Amino acid sequence: MYTPEDAAREAGSAEGEALWRAIKTQFPQALANATYNRNLNDDMAMFIARSKKTPAEALGFLAGDVRFKRNYKIIHSLCKNPKTPQRVVLALLKYVKLFDLADLTRNHFIPSVTRQRVQFMIYERIPGMPSGVKIAMSRRVSTEVAIRLMEKSDRKVVDACLESPILTEEKLFQIVHREVTKPQVIQAISEHKKWSLRYRLRYGLIRNKHTQMEVVAAFICGMKSRDLKDLYSDTKVPPLTKPFIYRELVRRDEDMEPVEDEVHELEEHEDRVFQDDEVSGLIDESSRFIEGDEVSDDEEMASSDEDDEPDDGEEPLDD
Repeated sequence: MYTPEDAAREAGSAEGEALWRAIKTQFPQALANATYNRNLNDDMAMFIARSKKTPAEALGFLAGDVRFKRNYKIIHSLCKNPKTPQRVVLALLKYVKLFDLADLTRNHFIPSVTRQRVQFMIYERIPGMPSGVKIAMSRRVSTEVAIRLMEKSDRKVVDACLESPILTEEKLFQIVHREVTKPQVIQAISEHKKWSLRYRLRYGLIRNKHTQMEVVAAFICGMKSRDLKDLYSDTKVPPLTKPFIYRELVRRDEDMEPVEDEVHELEEHEDRVFQDDEVSGLIDESSRFIEGDEVSDDEEMASSDEDDEPDDGEEPLDD
């Protein structure tokens, strides 16, 4: 039987197929010993760098091995491995290509600190990126980077970011509510074939001063009266928008006062915390009540069946 001790011993000095056999067992000590082996080649080092069972110390040693310093695949694999020491990853990130950095922003297996560092590295490069590169990156980056691309780019890039599958309505709602959001971003969202149909986004677009008035007028017609009243009384709604809201409320024969939520006050005996014994008593009482209903229903059905049956001395009626 090939034991972990055998694999660890063989990984430190074997070569060729014997070394491969020890590495593919993925025993942690065997993987660690293999990093010190002179016969370790690029493919073996790649396998060790990708394995989630490789000890952190072995991954750190592999990152500093002069034999593999120029092997980009090994460097990239070490950055993607969640067990690679953070200081090692931060030192290797400067060698990672831009699109591979974009993929790392969506890799939730690596620590959040590493993802944030990758995002900042991309932020620094955005001003000098061509539009074609930004459009290609919009499909691969995280939501945060996609939003930054929208804020720092032209309309074509914004349209490409809106097609990203990772972009959510919640994130777009936050963008719409920001006063610093650029007009081209607001216009792109309001004209998008998918996002412009979302009711919540329409509500936010009506409140935004950069939304075109013809778009606002079309959105107002599809809003609920309750929301229109809230918008009419909202101080953040642009003054030019309120006449359209007023006209729509008048057309629906609605007043301008916002609908207030009903507040129900509890009695003193209702607004208290029940003790454990009181809760148990209420549960037992409700159980007896349910059982009593079931018994009474059974008795009623039985009595109705007896009434339907003719007595022995009673002759059945002729048809």
